[in-house]
Amino acid sequence: MNPTQKQPTTPGALADLTPADTLRCAARYLEIHGWTQGTYYSNQGGTFPPACAVGAIGMAAHGRLITIPATHGSGARDCTRAIDYLTGYLTDLGVISDAGDWDTAPTDAIEWNDRDDQTAERVITTLRAAAGNYDWDHATEDDLETYADACVWAEKHPTREGFLAWRAAQ
Repeated sequence: MNPTQKQPTTPGALADLTPADTLRCAARYLEIHGWTQGTYYSNQGGTFPPACAVGAIGMAAHGRLITIPATHGSGARDCTRAIDYLTGYLTDLGVISDAGDWDTAPTDAIEWNDRDDQTAERVITTLRAAAGNYDWDHATEDDLETYADACVWAEKHPTREGFLAWRAAQ
């Protein structure tokens, strides 16, 4: 994009969304509207249809149904960042592989969602775990200090899990 062109902006609170926020919203979307496989969105759900993991990330990023959520619409950047983080998280866990052998491991978040042995509960849990991992990896020194101070006042020991619960509640 030419620097003289008007840069796209996201208004209000949506401007500060992290991949963790998008992943948590996607998990909640699946809890409320349902999960599907083989397509971004089920044709059974109207305006807010059941979705696969990537479709739910798209709904979280865009706030509405977008046919190809990672490349179209104003939320494409947030969608892509969340999908990329989820893919990296699954790769780090060894759940997906870039080897391209479907029998061994899926190669991306879409194939991971569509595995025969996949469940809605596992997808939702993984989206939240990836969000927590993002928060931990990107915690600022101020966040860690504030959490540690809260632990001192509550007479608790700071833990990674406690930090993630504290961060998610904010």
